[in-house]
Amino acid sequence: MRYALLIALATGFLMTSCGSDDDTPECIDERLSTFRSEACATSGASLGGNLALFTFRSETVYCFNWGDCQPDKTIEIWQEDCQILCELSGPDNIIVCDGTPWQGNAVEESIIWQN
Repeated sequence: MRYALLIALATGFLMTSCGSDDDTPECIDERLSTFRSEACATSGASLGGNLALFTFRSETVYCFNWGDCQPDKTIEIWQEDCQILCELSGPDNIIVCDGTPWQGNAVEESIIWQN
């Protein structure tokens, strides 16, 4: 009985720690379904794409980073209300998001998906 309970708890923990968070807005989940097929794969020294949860100016935002195989793509920063707050990097190497420098003002909370 104890063994079965342990397995059930471990399985529940794994299911809640993988995949999309139940609190993730539906539009972010929808964007992620397309993003998964377009983001760079991790290979050798190449960094793959990811979707990360950040706190930026006391707001929860979602960062769609395409990875380094697509240097012309921007990193999209989405708000919880499904609006794009800003786009970073890209060919113009933009480092300011909506008037605020990203570096030093954005705190990564978790990785939701990694390619």
